[in-house]
Amino acid sequence: MSERPHFTRDELTGSTSVLYSEPRLVRFQDIDAAGIVFFARVLEYFHDAFVNRLSAVGIALPQMLRDKPWKLPIVHAEADYLGPMRFGDPIVVEVVGVKHGAKSSVLGYRARSEAGHMLAVGQVVHACVDATTFRPIPVPEELMQALTRTPGKPET
Repeated sequence: MSERPHFTRDELTGSTSVLYSEPRLVRFQDIDAAGIVFFARVLEYFHDAFVNRLSAVGIALPQMLRDKPWKLPIVHAEADYLGPMRFGDPIVVEVVGVKHGAKSSVLGYRARSEAGHMLAVGQVVHACVDATTFRPIPVPEELMQALTRTPGKPET
């Protein structure tokens, strides 16, 4: 079995390449009884950045899900929590990399304070499957290009 692509923690924390960045505030509904972000919310932050990044390069997720002959189910997600995020904290969520396998793509993420302190890193693997059969298929070239394109720059 071939190993799917992945990022190391060092790749995620040390990346100088940022494919997409969005500021956000930690909301009251995001925190747990300890007063910090509930662990699963970080994965939501990462997914929000994925959806917003797609939109920034001209791909609306609802339209993609409706019109494309392929889907991108999440088959693996992980996060490392490096510092507390509290209610009202301004943070920055970044997509810092994408790697493609034969039939999947992995996106690397991080959340940091505005001052640059690393708060969380993670990665999410999206399999590429046929929309009808849900069997794995090769990652389409148009998707590879969209995931690696810088928002605001035209397709090449």
